[in-house]
Amino acid sequence: MTRMSRWIEGSARERARDDRGVAMLSVLLLMLVMTVLSLVVLGVVLTQVNPTLFTDKNARTLAAAQAGLDASTSQIRNATSPDKTGAIMGDIHKLPCTVEGAVESTGGETRYFAEVAYYVEDPEGEDDQWREDNALTCYTGTGINGGVRSVPRFAIITSEGFDDASTTQVGKADRVMEATYTFQLTTRKLAGGMILDDNGQYCLVVDSEAEYSYIRYQSATSTACQEQNDLNSWTWADDYMIHLSSTDLDGKIPLCLSGRASSGTTSMRLRECTTSSTDPLGQRFSWTGDHTWRGQNSSNTGYANSYIVNQDSNVSSGDRLSVSTSPNNKSLTPLPAVGKGNASYETDQVVNYNQFGRCLDVTNANIYASYQIAYPCKQDPSGNGGFLWNHKWYYEEPGSGANSISTQIQVRTGGNTYCLITTSTTGVRYGDRFGLSNGSYNTDRYPRFLTPSGYIDCGSSTTWWTRYGASHDETQSYTFQDSNGRCLSAGGPKTSAHPQWTTITVETCDGSDDQKWNVPDVPVTASLSGFVETTGRGDG
Repeated sequence: MTRMSRWIEGSARERARDDRGVAMLSVLLLMLVMTVLSLVVLGVVLTQVNPTLFTDKNARTLAAAQAGLDASTSQIRNATSPDKTGAIMGDIHKLPCTVEGAVESTGGETRYFAEVAYYVEDPEGEDDQWREDNALTCYTGTGINGGVRSVPRFAIITSEGFDDASTTQVGKADRVMEATYTFQLTTRKLAGGMILDDNGQYCLVVDSEAEYSYIRYQSATSTACQEQNDLNSWTWADDYMIHLSSTDLDGKIPLCLSGRASSGTTSMRLRECTTSSTDPLGQRFSWTGDHTWRGQNSSNTGYANSYIVNQDSNVSSGDRLSVSTSPNNKSLTPLPAVGKGNASYETDQVVNYNQFGRCLDVTNANIYASYQIAYPCKQDPSGNGGFLWNHKWYYEEPGSGANSISTQIQVRTGGNTYCLITTSTTGVRYGDRFGLSNGSYNTDRYPRFLTPSGYIDCGSSTTWWTRYGASHDETQSYTFQDSNGRCLSAGGPKTSAHPQWTTITVETCDGSDDQKWNVPDVPVTASLSGFVETTGRGDG
């Protein structure tokens, strides 16, 4: 081997040793880089664990809180009991104070707890102090010891969701939801009332709750009349038939006053209420302006010459209720709870909410009368509107979505339109010119149709009223307010000329039922609204 070849071979060995050192260094550097990257990734992962767990729990507890709202709403809507007629109505003693439970399919790990606060007035926009001060006391007892003691119009449900499976986020992400429940309100379901004679000395009592039973006048001081009961309670229903109220209960066959006069006087009996649109048994009646009901013809196309009367000219205990072709022996005064028949805005009538069987009436059909009265609602069972003009009133209701409307309240007769007027002037004397005795005054409390000078006036601002529909303000809902902001009321004093009927006045608006008119059968429908998420516990 030459010297040159030996030098080349030695150089190769030296380079090999140098390459092995570089490779080792590269491996060490790569390991260091991977270690650093692993630590960075681990740090990133660790920093995302808590937010991920928080977000996961957040979603589960939100669903749980919403489930609490649904469960509370369900319990509120199922807080019902049958009334005396068998109709299912809300029961304030069954309303829940708190609602708690587990969300299905979570094995009980996700749950909710809801508190319910009840209010008579609308809590919308009110602060926490107002809510605390105005919430009805809620009792957790059973039966009549539970629920609340006043009828609520609103409830605030506050529901919190929990997830017990989360062990790393204890006390955090427990979501809280709030919603407002508006109760459905229904015009009171009447169990009926008594029918008296003109002087209130007798009431009508049926012999028994059986078909073909007779109906008799009994002394108001007798056991049969001292208290309302199954044999003396009557309901004039929207089918225009006068039911024995106790037979309207579930499981019973409704029985109605029946009879149509063909000649002379015939005793009335209870018969099964007809379901046809005709009137084969003489069961459909309209109230007249002369203290009696008038029957329909058999085809129910018009009035018959048939009136409900006493069997003779003088009422005495045991007399039979009868029908006659002559109205001379009439002697009837239904109490307001007997009902309104089918009177409503649709029949051009104005029904009072407190005196549920009374309608706005132009007194004695006299446009010059110094006051109006609340009188039993006149009807026409044929649907032709054949009753007298003094029960037909024309005004406008607020349109959809509107709270109120400015309107006149009119009656029409003899080709003229008359507008109901109020005034701030007191001591207005009409005098004998209008058929009233000297000293008859119409003060500012009593709405009328003519000016103090006796003229028709539909152009004055005093003929315009504000008609309110459904309103969260109880002093406004379903009222008529005059130009002075006073409410039309059926609670005026009775007079010597009309001792059975209250007068119509305008009074300071106070939300009383005497001041509410033509309240729909379902004036407010139930709703759940105003969803708000409040801050959950430990969100930070």
